[in-house]
Amino acid sequence: MIGALNYDGLFAKDLLKEFVRFMIVVVCGGEILSRTNKKEIYYVLILGAASIVVNAFIFPFANINFTPTYGRYSGFFLNPNFAGSICVIGFALSYSINKRFLKIGGQLLFTLAGILTFSRGFIVIWLVVNIISIYNDRKNLTVPLVGVVTLIMVFALSTVLSLNQDRLSALKSIFESDTQIQTKTITEDSRTATWALYTDLILDKPFFGHGYGKMKQKSAYLPGVHNSFLLVFGEAGIIPFLLMIGIYAFLIINSLRLFKPNPEYLYLSSALILSAMVGHSYFDNFYMVFLSMFVYLKVKKKIPTT
Repeated sequence: MIGALNYDGLFAKDLLKEFVRFMIVVVCGGEILSRTNKKEIYYVLILGAASIVVNAFIFPFANINFTPTYGRYSGFFLNPNFAGSICVIGFALSYSINKRFLKIGGQLLFTLAGILTFSRGFIVIWLVVNIISIYNDRKNLTVPLVGVVTLIMVFALSTVLSLNQDRLSALKSIFESDTQIQTKTITEDSRTATWALYTDLILDKPFFGHGYGKMKQKSAYLPGVHNSFLLVFGEAGIIPFLLMIGIYAFLIINSLRLFKPNPEYLYLSSALILSAMVGHSYFDNFYMVFLSMFVYLKVKKKIPTT
């Protein structure tokens, strides 16, 4: 609502509508999540990941927000970057599943679906989660094999699937010794370069921001901030930004305290924070806030009281 102070949208009802929708998720979602366990969330995420695979194999040209030959798939999520975030969060949650078949099957599905989104954010966060998990337990050294198997599947099927050729070629170039790595495609429109474009804009109004929706608007020079933390800073100023930092700092700090008995909370917190840093849909697509609340409630319940 602080972002409403400098809101310059044509219709104030749009801002009010989004605020009401967001508060319904926050208020009602808290009650739902208090009655929801990790396995139930896991099943829902598996369903979402499966929709991405179905999108790629059965309905390859059903890209509602993109051209039919776009070659990056998103299933129910309609945007491959959103879909990639869901896959990496599901992958992080898989470490809390005890049934071996369900755990490994989920890891394979989330990895395959995530690669089919061709989201660079997914690949980076997937690697980070793997590194932390291996640090926690050397038995997890076998998990990267899931990624190897999945890549082999994707490369083998690349001739029959309609895949994004630029990103597929860039991915292949990493593993081919006789091919120069296509760093231009890999680093094109990098998130760090995008964030840098907004430095002056954010610092121009650091206290109350530029108003709701400003940091997502696209122009010839600005592609959208693609960082939820900078979005809050740029639209509503430093106070909401510090509050948001505080919430996720709480998750990370207490996930570290619970690392030995429940390492999955650190995997999930890391995946959520990194996903928020590469996208700006935090207040539009409610999966981020919903899953953040889920981790928050579980972590808070586990924190020692003494």
